[in-house]
Amino acid sequence: MIKIKEIRCTQCNQLLLKADYIKGEIKCNRCKKINRLELKQKDRA
Repeated sequence: MIKIKEIRCTQCNQLLLKADYIKGEIKCNRCKKINRLELKQKDRA
């Protein structure tokens, strides 16, 4: 089962995406802040 986490803008709390693993940047459509993200992948058994 994949554990999907909601990723929100650190400035305005706008939902940016839902992901299990991510490393990169995304620009918020609402406030134009660039959010740097790193959500590590969990080992699957």
